[in-house]
Amino acid sequence: MSRQRAHQDGLPYRVYERKGTITYSIGYKLPDGRWAFRLKCPVKDRAKMAEIRAEAIRRAGEIGLGRPADDSVDALITVWLEWQESLPMSSPQRRAESTLSENKREIVRLRKAFGHMPVRDLTKTDAYAYLDACVTANRAEKGNKEISLMRRILEYGVRLGLIPINSFDGVEKNETATYDRLVTDAEIALAERVGRKMGGPQLIVALALKTAWLCLKRSVEVRALTRPQITDAGIEWTAAKRRRGAVPRVGIIEWSPELRATIDDALAIKRYDLAGDWYVFGNLRGERYTKGGWKSTLSRLMVECVEVATKEGIPFKPFSLQDCRPKGVSDKLARGDKDVMEATLHTSERMIRKTYDRRRVRRAKPAE
Repeated sequence: MSRQRAHQDGLPYRVYERKGTITYSIGYKLPDGRWAFRLKCPVKDRAKMAEIRAEAIRRAGEIGLGRPADDSVDALITVWLEWQESLPMSSPQRRAESTLSENKREIVRLRKAFGHMPVRDLTKTDAYAYLDACVTANRAEKGNKEISLMRRILEYGVRLGLIPINSFDGVEKNETATYDRLVTDAEIALAERVGRKMGGPQLIVALALKTAWLCLKRSVEVRALTRPQITDAGIEWTAAKRRRGAVPRVGIIEWSPELRATIDDALAIKRYDLAGDWYVFGNLRGERYTKGGWKSTLSRLMVECVEVATKEGIPFKPFSLQDCRPKGVSDKLARGDKDVMEATLHTSERMIRKTYDRRRVRRAKPAE
């Protein structure tokens, strides 16, 4: 916490000096009370005092312009985050809020691994050691994303002139297994049946799973669905991902009897409170589920589904919201629908074919 100076000494904001009987010191104090740097020399050496005073003022100016307080990776990460949050919302360089929130969680691990190291000392070997550790911890894919983020942060270090080249350029990512889970109609039906039997939160989750399948939507889009998005024409969805500054893409999933009945059932579930634009698949207070709350509720539903499936002797494998979008895409493609891009709000078929098309059997007409 900063306070007003006892006397004006001509020093920049957060720069403090002390003249002792033996030692002269000057440094820059961060908002949390830690010293970003502190320079010292014998108080009798007037020339050295003037030199380090000028150096402190120069370094304080660089910090004010967004330069890291020191040469550590931790400091670089801090200024990268500050830079991102200072960019105008319309700037193409600014990351989407959902992406930045995820980056902040990833950064926690990056700080632990690299934060103490000088930026100039990082090498590709450090990146590969991190990736190897992620493989051992069974989080290879997460490790790829975190190293990719660290490479981007280091590129900002190049921009600031801290390092001449990005030491994480060209790092090969971990090989990961392709995830091709395809939920069956029977599994969707069982989840709905068990959800209706359990009622309350589990019924909310079961109806959300069905809606994600019918509307081909991402987990975050379904969990964020609000009452005003429900119109006479259908459900209005805004593309969750778009380039910064681009006009939002809005798609309407038109009503089918099954979709209409699913949403009506979700709206009919009695909540304790309904405030403002309440969430259709929110908790019993009408609030949006946290990730932890959703995961816990889904887990209880899936455990019960496994027990019921075992008793009835039918196949069942637990699934989540993320598995329902590929099922919707695969079902529409198998049916020959031509509006998959409109339903997903993607701008290219490449992602649809590569990530979401999980048909087990492909049908084609013979050449003529």
